Amino acid sequence: MNASTITVKLFGTLRGKIESDQKVMISENETIRTVIERLSINPQVWYLYSVNGQHAKADTRLHDGDVLMIVPPISGG
Repeated sequence: MNASTITVKLFGTLRGKIESDQKVMISENETIRTVIERLSINPQVWYLYSVNGQHAKADTRLHDGDVLMIVPPISGG
């Protein structure tokens, strides 16, 4: 089995907690949910996910070379 790598780009409050634009090794059939759990990002919080510029859901499978963007909820008023 070949090693697969994705790039994770973080936005908003996540940028201060974890290094953005980092390379992450993934295994076969890994999903966005498993990656965020591995990065210690709270899976209970609603995030906007994008894989290669396309909207994605937490159960989206990732593949070698993918770019995963994670945007946290924005509040204000």
